[in-house]
Amino acid sequence: MTWVRRNKLAAAGLLIFVAIVVVGAIAPLAISASVVRNVQFADKLTAPDATHWFGTDDYGRDLFSMVLLAANLDLRAALSVVVAAVAIGVVIGALAGFIERLDEPLMRVTDVFLSIPSLVLAMAIASVLGRSIQNLSIALVFVSWPIYCRLMRGQVLIEKRKPYVRALTTLGVGHMRMIFRHIIPNTLAPVVARAPADVGLILITMAALSYIGFGPGPYVPEWGSLVAAGQAYIFQAPWLVVFPGAAIFITSLSLNLVGDWARDAFDPRLRS
Repeated sequence: MTWVRRNKLAAAGLLIFVAIVVVGAIAPLAISASVVRNVQFADKLTAPDATHWFGTDDYGRDLFSMVLLAANLDLRAALSVVVAAVAIGVVIGALAGFIERLDEPLMRVTDVFLSIPSLVLAMAIASVLGRSIQNLSIALVFVSWPIYCRLMRGQVLIEKRKPYVRALTTLGVGHMRMIFRHIIPNTLAPVVARAPADVGLILITMAALSYIGFGPGPYVPEWGSLVAAGQAYIFQAPWLVVFPGAAIFITSLSLNLVGDWARDAFDPRLRS
């Protein structure tokens, strides 16, 4: 309870995000998958009412069901992207920072990825792989891991100068064992602090790429695709844009609130 009183915004953000995750996890079990392909043109662009809480889309599908199903898809994809990017970036960054002969080649490869605008690189990779949420996730992993690599390398360069590392080296502990058993666990705090906010950023980026045509097709419920499909009817049926857009906004905001708390908690310079 003390943590909640001290960090009311972070607690609210965490509560909202957990609620969205739970709803997203339950949605595929409670909502039939056929609702996505159940085209009912007679109910096309029905305004929100007691039957259709968020109205219907241009195919006559229940928008509330589509938004809930999209929550499951988008959150799983965004979390998978961040987990994969963290795993790749942490390992490569730790190797580069600890083993001097690997530092130059690994960092030059990282610089190549960082020198290309992330959206441009993601669009190029997604266009080559094809339209699907899996391929879009792979594209986002490619543009995300170098950030964690740079962050981890900087932490390892500081950590390896500490006395315990020299003591372990003197005792003959191998590089791989030292990196994975001692160095990485002791340098993960900044990565953990950054990850929650990055989930929100990936969520927005994924929605943006889906919006411009790099996401899954119209029969796959995804927040960015729903907003893109609804833009043609924004004046006639604004709910098609408002509800998926609100879902993106609320989820990203909750993750940013948690991310701000995580940075304050894990970075001693920001503690007060």
